[in-house]
Amino acid sequence: MCNEKTNAMLKNVCVRILALISLFNLAFSVRAQESGTLKIISYNIWNGFEKQQDRKDKFSDWMRKEQPDIVALQELVDFKQTDLAQLAKTYGHTYTVLLKEQGYPVGISSRYPIRLVKAQVDQFWHGMLHVKIKNLDLIVTHLSPFSWKYRLGEARQIVEYVKNNRLDSCIIMGDLNAYSPLDAIWLETQSVLKTNLMKWDQEHPQYGNMNGGRFDYRVLSTFLAAGFDDCIGRYVFPEIRRASYPAATLYNWKWGDSRLAGVSERLDYILLSDPLASHVKQVQVHNGPALEGISDHYPVSVVIDQLEK
Repeated sequence: MCNEKTNAMLKNVCVRILALISLFNLAFSVRAQESGTLKIISYNIWNGFEKQQDRKDKFSDWMRKEQPDIVALQELVDFKQTDLAQLAKTYGHTYTVLLKEQGYPVGISSRYPIRLVKAQVDQFWHGMLHVKIKNLDLIVTHLSPFSWKYRLGEARQIVEYVKNNRLDSCIIMGDLNAYSPLDAIWLETQSVLKTNLMKWDQEHPQYGNMNGGRFDYRVLSTFLAAGFDDCIGRYVFPEIRRASYPAATLYNWKWGDSRLAGVSERLDYILLSDPLASHVKQVQVHNGPALEGISDHYPVSVVIDQLEK
């Protein structure tokens, strides 16, 4: 009787140990799955938050919630390298690179080490930043906001750079100020937007965002023809959910104002080279009410499998 009771107790202990081992293995598996992906965000922060601490604090709060691995930023106006490093620390990123400290810089932060490959300002409106993180080549840029011809020249330079340096696992991201042909069906119905752009072009004849009175798709088509995937345009439906500009904040409107839909467009992109396109797990344009008040743009994000295990 005593032996039977002892055996039962031992059996019960063994079952509990096995259960704990299973839970440990499950937790380890979940962590392994989480670490097997990379979350990347691109965000134009509008004139470096214009030195408004409340906007910066709201940005940091959102970043801590999102827990990205890599963040590309545009319009880091008045930022020094130390300023970007300090901002990145608020959401857990140790590594940062700033393209320049004048004008409208772009920059990048990461929880993983960053190797600077090239920081080019010449022949670019705001510049091109190329860094290496893990096994990925990342190019952050902010193309001309005023001229489709200048943007096209920038796009061709980037494509040629990618080709010449054989950047197979490459991501191009930032505010490209250009239109994707994947948005054409939606964009061509934006009559108010078209009228506004044509009026601006007439008032600034030295520039030109419209191409002969039409939306221009050549810039994004240049990237697509080079084998880059517009993952947002491929996955996000209906098309209005792709809108990354303008935020209601720009007009001092409230989120959901009916006027916003008529002037909405997509200017912000994360483009993936062909080998990365099949590794997309999730894409999103974060154009909900939670981010109103931070910028005139909404951020975009993509989650991909890590090629490097």
